Amino acid sequence: MKFLSIFLLIFNLSAADVFSITQKPKENLESIARHAIKFGSGKESDIYVFVDPLCKYSRSLMKKIDENKMLQLSSTYHILLYRLPRLDSEQTMQYIYESADPKETLTEIMIYEEEMDLSNFKARQSTVDALSEIAEVAETLDMSQRPYMITFEKGSKYCRVSEGEASCLEEFDSH
Repeated sequence: MKFLSIFLLIFNLSAADVFSITQKPKENLESIARHAIKFGSGKESDIYVFVDPLCKYSRSLMKKIDENKMLQLSSTYHILLYRLPRLDSEQTMQYIYESADPKETLTEIMIYEEEMDLSNFKARQSTVDALSEIAEVAETLDMSQRPYMITFEKGSKYCRVSEGEASCLEEFDSH
């Protein structure tokens, strides 16, 4: 009986470690939430979406988010710009964040696919720092594709993660 008690104590301590680890992504994401461009104002879930503005799959997901106003009533989408290594989007991301209306500029570039003349654009250091903060958190999540979504449902201790074209778009269509 004593052995069983010790085993359960060790198991409970291990479970506590797992619980704190599962909370870390949320803490990390909340630490960069001030850099997010928000779509929707719903209270049922917070969805953090990492996109590259030049990625066709990220653009497709952004079009779906923009079109579906009902989902925006139930959820808040925190859009964070995070560059894919194969795309040269750093300056585009900086431009979006520094524009007078980042949400509108993001919409113009990602949804309406407008091209911007960035030849004379030079980003402020604060914008470069913000993108570095986002990249640091993204690296802790070990993401390799865009779009990348992580969802926190209200009242749940768990999160759902989808990565890549199919999983994000299918998850979005299932709502």
